[in-house]
Amino acid sequence: MRLAFRSLLKSPGFTAVAVLTIAIGIGANTVLFSIFNTVVLSPLDFPQSERLVRAWIDDPTGTFSAPASSWPKYERYRDEATSFDGIAASSSHNATLTDQGDAEQLNGLAVTSNFLTVHRLPVARGRDFVAADDVVGGPNHIIISHELWQNRLSGRSDVIGTILNLNDVPNEVIGVLPPALPFPYNQVQYLVPRPDEQAGIPLQQVHQGGAIYLQLTGRLRDGVSLEMADAELHALSAGYNADFPERMDANSDHLLRSFADELVGNVRPTFYMLLSACALVLLIACANIASLFLGRLSARHKEIAVRLSLGASRREIIRQFLTESLLFSLIAGALGVLLSLWTISAVGNLAANQLPRAHEIGFDGTALLFSLGAALCTALLVGVVPAWQASRADLTEALKDTARSGGGGNAGRRFRATLIVAEVALSVTLLVGAGLLMTSFWKLLTTDSGFNATGVASAVVTLPQQRYDTREKRIAFYDAWAAELKRQPSVTHASPIIGLPLSGFTPISPYIIGGEPVLPPAQRPLVGFRLAGADYKALLGLTLLEGRWFNENDRADTPPVIVVNESFARRLAPGGSALGKTVLTGMNADVVNEVVGVIADVKSTGLNQDAPEEFYFATSQRANNTMAFAARTTGDPQALQSAMRSALHAVDPTVALSFFQTMEQLTLNSLGVQRVAAWLIGCFSGIAFLLAIVGLYSVLAYNVTQRASEIGIRMALGALPGQVVTMILRQGLSLVATGVVLGLIVAGVATQLLASLLYDMGTVHPTIYAAVAASFGLVAAFACLLPARRASKVDPMIALRAE
Repeated sequence: MRLAFRSLLKSPGFTAVAVLTIAIGIGANTVLFSIFNTVVLSPLDFPQSERLVRAWIDDPTGTFSAPASSWPKYERYRDEATSFDGIAASSSHNATLTDQGDAEQLNGLAVTSNFLTVHRLPVARGRDFVAADDVVGGPNHIIISHELWQNRLSGRSDVIGTILNLNDVPNEVIGVLPPALPFPYNQVQYLVPRPDEQAGIPLQQVHQGGAIYLQLTGRLRDGVSLEMADAELHALSAGYNADFPERMDANSDHLLRSFADELVGNVRPTFYMLLSACALVLLIACANIASLFLGRLSARHKEIAVRLSLGASRREIIRQFLTESLLFSLIAGALGVLLSLWTISAVGNLAANQLPRAHEIGFDGTALLFSLGAALCTALLVGVVPAWQASRADLTEALKDTARSGGGGNAGRRFRATLIVAEVALSVTLLVGAGLLMTSFWKLLTTDSGFNATGVASAVVTLPQQRYDTREKRIAFYDAWAAELKRQPSVTHASPIIGLPLSGFTPISPYIIGGEPVLPPAQRPLVGFRLAGADYKALLGLTLLEGRWFNENDRADTPPVIVVNESFARRLAPGGSALGKTVLTGMNADVVNEVVGVIADVKSTGLNQDAPEEFYFATSQRANNTMAFAARTTGDPQALQSAMRSALHAVDPTVALSFFQTMEQLTLNSLGVQRVAAWLIGCFSGIAFLLAIVGLYSVLAYNVTQRASEIGIRMALGALPGQVVTMILRQGLSLVATGVVLGLIVAGVATQLLASLLYDMGTVHPTIYAAVAASFGLVAAFACLLPARRASKVDPMIALRAE
């Protein structure tokens, strides 16, 4: 080991380049592995999380797919399913805390009493819910988060029994949750019982109508597979549908998915692609250093020959070279770990709103073991071929003073040339993939979304049910808030909204086209709907194609009107105008809504998805207790947060604001996976490109050094400097051309794996392929030119005298 260390110190420049190159490769792989380990391999941090499953609705019409269920179906699964240790139901429950200080909007869940038990989550203080809490009209109990207890209640020791007013309803604190709840409940601030008592949905419709709004989480019994439980759930759903064909949920089925798959199933392919790309970067780095090791070998031929002549065995020579590669790989691995410690936090911040548990991404023991394994693999990849070449040294030739062979002679030169071709091919493949992903990401950013996000921000409010118990009171509140907000000079538009584009919330409704037979609720088609104010069209810059938008004449006491998008208009009136058509909604299809306008499609569910069929209700005719509120400003949209709070306080100081975000942030967050993938593969391909060019330069520079005497003879015999430059350029560019051609062929095949990640483009994109080839050719020509110019300046007399 001491000999290996001294050997590396003899060539400090070589050692520094080799260590830094491998450190970058190991660091990049460590960073990506840490993300992969946290986000993909361990997305859930619950005890025996692999047993947790979620029930996804399986709508035969294909218009609705989500982890959702109705209360009656939940009851049947809960009472009759034998595959589970328990099935819990939950629904979102936002409320305003109106005591203990200023009004504050809280994010909570309404849950069944077994919710914490199913998730194996304890109560840190107090007690859990009991069966009595599930009874309709039962006690108003609440379990609060550790953070709410510490921040809002100052960590009081007598917190159990404290009364908190949520939406003007007193709730008794019976428990405190442990600190830092696992994802996806890490933002939950409280739990309340009875998710069947859903605000805005009549209890009879919940229990008898089959309204679909719950999320079901189950824990499989030991020995029960996901397939077995799924089959049982399917049978129970079929029995329910046969028993209650008139209910809204009677035309749907359920399929089980593991909770982990629900969270990360859509990002797994992306991460497998990124891991492959990152592994290619490390391979390129190893090829680069193996080439340098082979080049360095020529300077040690006599040393190796002396060792062999003094009795050293070939096994000892191999061991010595492998020890050197292991030593420098371990040093590079340590440096790579240091690089990854800084980079992991940066990537975690980039992906904070896009990936599960992104805030928990960090360097741990598993990542350290991975780094050690990567260093050991690197040592083998880098050291095996040079060690084998060294053990085959020819003693007679090596001990001659006139020996000029380098790096293993012709075999060594051919092997280094092969490594360069491989580096270029792999780099081209990565660059093509990066070009495709970045072009796709740019297309997503610049696609016509149907709305203008610039200068727009939104927030959510929840009005207390007891004080805002009528539609007229809610409408008056939102009108007053909008008027107050628009008094500020920088605010141009303000509107309440349910279903802001890209927010991830798209309510759906069964409907009947006016004049068609009224089907039972379960057999009616579904369409997305949104609630919007009169200012909403101008606020988001929507394009009106026909008719009009909502105005001051659309009031609670006037006939209901709707505005439809062009996709839904085509269904209402194929080949004609949808104006004047009617759409029947409601459980009994007794609400007749007239179409008064048609707007251009809005990509409300995702920039990479087609616009869904949807229509808009007027908030001046119907408004909910919980709604988003959007505004447009001529200044910085971040400043709208304080403006909204100020206007809200002027209208009702007991109502709080929450979930503030700008529309531009929302747009970027909706592109989370594509954004992270494009950023990472762009970094990886850039590193690979740089390594390939450095490798090409080092090989050519080394060859020029080794061929100094040959070049001197050529020039002594009349070769011109330009001819020498052409010779070196031809040698380098032939390697590059071979690598580029192979890389483009490989890219044409490998990029088929990216098809699902690309938007509005194929995997064979001539412009990108040509741009990559041209870029590589230009930069490679420059890398070749430097050694070529140096070769052309060789002094024949000095070269021949050295010979």
